[in-house]
Amino acid sequence: MRLWCPGPRGTSGIPGNAAGRPGLPKGSMPGRAPPEPPRPEPPWESGPGPSGGRSGGPSQQPPRESPRGLLRRASAEPPRESCPEPSRNASPQPWPERSGGPSRQPSGESPPGSSRERSGSASGKPSPERRPQAPPVPSPDRGARRGPGAAGPGPEDLVRAARAAGVRDERVLEALRSVPRDAFVPRAEAGSAYRDAPVPLPHGQVTTQPSLVALMVEALGLTGGERVLEIGTGYGFQTAVLARLAGEVVSVERLPDVAGRARRRLSRAGIGNVSVSTGDGTLGVPERAPYDAVVVSAAFPEVPGPLVGQLRTGGRLVQPIGPGGREQVRQYERTPRGLVLRRTVVSARFVRLYGVHGYPPGTEP
Repeated sequence: MRLWCPGPRGTSGIPGNAAGRPGLPKGSMPGRAPPEPPRPEPPWESGPGPSGGRSGGPSQQPPRESPRGLLRRASAEPPRESCPEPSRNASPQPWPERSGGPSRQPSGESPPGSSRERSGSASGKPSPERRPQAPPVPSPDRGARRGPGAAGPGPEDLVRAARAAGVRDERVLEALRSVPRDAFVPRAEAGSAYRDAPVPLPHGQVTTQPSLVALMVEALGLTGGERVLEIGTGYGFQTAVLARLAGEVVSVERLPDVAGRARRRLSRAGIGNVSVSTGDGTLGVPERAPYDAVVVSAAFPEVPGPLVGQLRTGGRLVQPIGPGGREQVRQYERTPRGLVLRRTVVSARFVRLYGVHGYPPGTEP
């Protein structure tokens, strides 16, 4: 059977079928019996013949039913298919959904079983197979210190400067590479940390040039287990390099605020085999003697006697010898006969060594 559906606007309630059957009168609704027609209905028009065309004569179909009978049959049998609802331009449109029925497909999605779902594309052509993408390659750490040609100078610049100055001990070069110099200079000078040049400190002091640090440390001949006495801590850069190469470092700084900054910076760097004390460096630290090596980071025309006495026999001492400003860095060795000069490491300029066995405080040049 066929389900009766409302006709186009401005026409009868039920459209005629393909055989030309008349629709219901205006104002009637599907499922409600219409009034009997006032006059006999005209005979059926000729319908399609067995071959699909019109026969040209009266239709040989069985007697037709009245609209009332058709409606009774339509209400008795459940509908088996939906009917299109004509729009204003009479083109077929989907039947409006009723409450409780199946939900409408979301916009942009294809109903199950559609050609889009079967083929994977709207055109019906098979879509290319999706291949799993490789995971992204992690970018290098942006916080890492970088060398020249990148964000600016870095530790490798200091290593190259030390090589150019004559340093050959690879352990010393590796220690110079591993210590972040920008952590051992004043914050205002951090941009100059990886230049091979001194950096100013409070009270008119300066740090030692990194390549000169490397030359002096190399002259000590450290092998890894020594106890080293350092005179002149500064902000702790040379102290940190020594700590990478020796077993223990005892450092003395005469300025209390500078010594405090050095302790904090060494602690933040995780260096634990170092002790920093405040005092007169020319007196050394006798309670921790003897020492396998002594390095002095200030100039005086001779080596202070207490430092010689605290150096073990066979140990080395490196000190700039001069009045302050025109020095020769010399390497000494303690022998049973006393301190013996072995060689001159390099010519350089240093601040003065102040103390009981150095220049009296307040006699700056």
